[in-house]
Amino acid sequence: MLATSSMRKARERFEVSQNTVLRELERPLRALRDNLRMMVWVNAGQTDDSTFIELLNSLVNGLVANRTSERFWIIQVDNWFDQKWLNFSGYGLANSGVPLDRFDTVKVEKYQDKLTFPPFTPNRVLSQWSYLRTEIGYEKSPLPQLPHNTVRRGSSENLQRRVCDFDPSACFIWYSSNTRANGRASVMVYTASSGGCDSWFASFTRRNGWELDATKGISSNDVALLMKSN
Repeated sequence: MLATSSMRKARERFEVSQNTVLRELERPLRALRDNLRMMVWVNAGQTDDSTFIELLNSLVNGLVANRTSERFWIIQVDNWFDQKWLNFSGYGLANSGVPLDRFDTVKVEKYQDKLTFPPFTPNRVLSQWSYLRTEIGYEKSPLPQLPHNTVRRGSSENLQRRVCDFDPSACFIWYSSNTRANGRASVMVYTASSGGCDSWFASFTRRNGWELDATKGISSNDVALLMKSN
């Protein structure tokens, strides 16, 4: 009887210990699964430098960790683009100032107070991916309306495509393709919220490794903090 009782208690202790071990093993797996669902992730394509894409993903998930946007958009642009695209709305007409003809006009670059989408031509916009906020993070989910039209539109229409009107709670991230061949990369971020819209630009150059080269609308230190915050 004593032997049977001791064996039963030993078996019960073993089962409790086994269940504890299994729970401990499942915990990191659950955390990994949840983290994967929470992450907004960019996969490297054939023309992308894989090390830059790793850097980009660090930056993107730093934004995810620090923002409360309901939606995230990742937009890939054909080839490098410079800081002149930041806040650029398109081209409009203005009086030439030449007194020969009061109807003379010239084409001028427009930078408006209300942020609009950068007027990249459709053939330069290679991909547009959208992510929706869920209870545990963000999940990739196609949305019916895209930030960039798939057919070319006139400048006057582009000048009216305001970011905050399109989505009042979203973060839009543009990045350049062909980084493997070019050895340089650009990232541009627009964020729409109840407080309005803000924007910034960062460029990177591949030397011994990828280095932050220039910023506009954000400090180099803040970019570095974003890449370390996830």
